[in-house]
Amino acid sequence: MNLTITELISIATIVAGGVLYHVAQKATPHAVDPFLALFISFGLASLTCLFLSFARGHASAAQLHAINWTSFLLAASLVAIESGYLIGYRAGLQLNLTSFACNNMIAIILVVLGAVIYGEHLTLRNTAGAVRASSRSQKYSSSRLPLGDVT
Repeated sequence: MNLTITELISIATIVAGGVLYHVAQKATPHAVDPFLALFISFGLASLTCLFLSFARGHASAAQLHAINWTSFLLAASLVAIESGYLIGYRAGLQLNLTSFACNNMIAIILVVLGAVIYGEHLTLRNTAGAVRASSRSQKYSSSRLPLGDVT
């Protein structure tokens, strides 16, 4: 697979952001209401995004008029993901297993949605590679990391 520099930077950003995200979620103080913590985080993230949009010269009235239902769906999904992890970690979910399990379940669902809704094709080679990578990751995490029972 040949990736462009933009694709490589995107992947590095996702991975770095994902690691920081889960560490911050796990370390959020229990004394703070989870939704207040998320409000502060979303507020700071919103200001950062607004700044970046202006800095890139892309913020305009035309851009605001182009916004549709997807922004609302994305907002709802952000609240679901963020609160799910934050409340789950507070309830005792383990950092090393929770993200792995959730991301694998999401990936499986997205494979189906990609095929059904967007007509994306998954080759036998892609499928075999995904299954192999997932099973290796599970085998490694089961043998190397202190994981609890999944019930």
